Amino acid sequence: MVKKWIVMISLTLILIVGCYFESKYINNSFGRLINTLETFQIELTENKEKIDTEENIAKAYSIHNDWHAKLGGLKCLIWHTGLKDIEVSLAKISTYVSENDYTESYAEIASLIDYVAHYLDDFKISAENIL
Repeated sequence: MVKKWIVMISLTLILIVGCYFESKYINNSFGRLINTLETFQIELTENKEKIDTEENIAKAYSIHNDWHAKLGGLKCLIWHTGLKDIEVSLAKISTYVSENDYTESYAEIASLIDYVAHYLDDFKISAENIL
């Protein structure tokens, strides 16, 4: 009887620790994306008429490529449809920056920041998410 309780408690602890690290990984990934997008949004605001500089285009593609590199680990943990929406938005941002369309790129970045922030809430450790 004692062995069963030890096994049950051990499995419960492993599950809790695994959930904690999963949540941390997801939160760090999404948090880093939000911070990067906010910084990029500020950089684009510095010269609204000429956002299609080599530096901005490279930064947009770099953000997209960095996120794409993170997808392997994230796809194992969360829904693919939400990740696909983020991927599409990042592609749109790269295109809008390349086309020197400040209004659309700014709006897409703001929309993506909001989307990722709400999506991030789904993976925080809270009583609402556990129950």
